[in-house]
Amino acid sequence: MFKPVSDSRAYSEKIVSQITDAIVKGDLKPGDRMPTERDLAEQFGVSRTVVRDAVKTLAGRGILRVKQGAGIFVATPEEAMPGALSALSRMILVGGPALRDHFEVRKILETQAAEWAAERAKDHHLERLQQILNDAFRYENDPEVLSERDARFHTGLAEASGNLVLVRVMLVLLDLLSASRRETLSIPGRARQSLEDHVRILEQVKARNPAGARQAMLDHLESVETSLARIHPELGIGVPA
Repeated sequence: MFKPVSDSRAYSEKIVSQITDAIVKGDLKPGDRMPTERDLAEQFGVSRTVVRDAVKTLAGRGILRVKQGAGIFVATPEEAMPGALSALSRMILVGGPALRDHFEVRKILETQAAEWAAERAKDHHLERLQQILNDAFRYENDPEVLSERDARFHTGLAEASGNLVLVRVMLVLLDLLSASRRETLSIPGRARQSLEDHVRILEQVKARNPAGARQAMLDHLESVETSLARIHPELGIGVPA
């Protein structure tokens, strides 16, 4: 499932990125048991110490859970985020006011993520975001695959922000919106617009322009919201509560 990390820089961070990607793509699902530390070390081509550091990081983010004597598991929403967000992931129906509320929250969290990414992103974060974006352009006409790449880009920005809690929150929010994301990307012209929006966001992050990155993300989310409102005016998206 995983590829060896061949660059000597930030082995642990690269392992974190690959495991997070596998969860976003659905290759790993909540509750799944991970390979053992030994097996992961062999797959990644690193020492068990490096794997242990990556697992510790992911456990700290609420993405993995280490159960003594049982192994390493992908955390369920209940394990990762007890309380309000866990209840949200179980009960929310993404439509109408809930969808509007969802976008309001995304505008708060993701504009801040973009701003932090412009301030804090390391070179390997920028390289990974560029790789995700380059790959996404290959699937412009495939909403199913592009939707997954879209989620990877937004999650990658959260990782680049350096905020451990934000990564897990974004995984929950993006999962809740997966169906509407695929539908939106099926709208003629929407896929290209989203890709170009992502280019602008990444340009501002690379330029280390926090205000520009924040605005580029806000423009993107408002554009997506407008596209959804056009095909579903009955949902009242963008209409004040």
